[in-house]
Amino acid sequence: MTHVRYIAPLALALVAAGCSKSSSGEGNSLAPTPEAKPAAPAHHEPARPAAAPAPAPTSAPGASMEAPEIPTTKSSPPSVAEWTAAASVNTVGANSAPKDCVMKVVREWLKVNCSGKIKEVTSMEGFGAKNVDYFDSVTPGKSADLVVRVKKGGSIKARILREGGGASLFVNWPGASAKPSILALQIYNG
Repeated sequence: MTHVRYIAPLALALVAAGCSKSSSGEGNSLAPTPEAKPAAPAHHEPARPAAAPAPAPTSAPGASMEAPEIPTTKSSPPSVAEWTAAASVNTVGANSAPKDCVMKVVREWLKVNCSGKIKEVTSMEGFGAKNVDYFDSVTPGKSADLVVRVKKGGSIKARILREGGGASLFVNWPGASAKPSILALQIYNG
């Protein structure tokens, strides 16, 4: 009886799959019967939406990134939600980027945030009118935030001084270029 217990499930599976012994009677060869229909799957999972593919890296790890496209039209400063959703950008390599600093771009606006033992922000050039073209918030000993409008044909420079190594911001957008050539936030040890 032991053989029946193991053969019976196999025979049921073959019948369910629409197969039977060949009519030629040759050993154990199996062939589908002409009226065979595919068996219904025993378990059917609903289709899941495909996950969005990860964006392809623009360069090798540690290499610099390319500056993103930036509109030349003016817009209101981005909301907190827009800044939160924005990706970090930097045209310097990872080994040249300052620790505990992030730079993001939303539309024509660039934001730099550095944390740590901040002393001050100095050497600000090309920022335009305060509370119109740029906004800043510096909390000595804690953080520095700069939000500035990037303009075609312009350049922006600043230094964020802090204990243990600061940051130097440099933006350059030549007038003949479709986008900035440099959006750099790099280590400054001055």
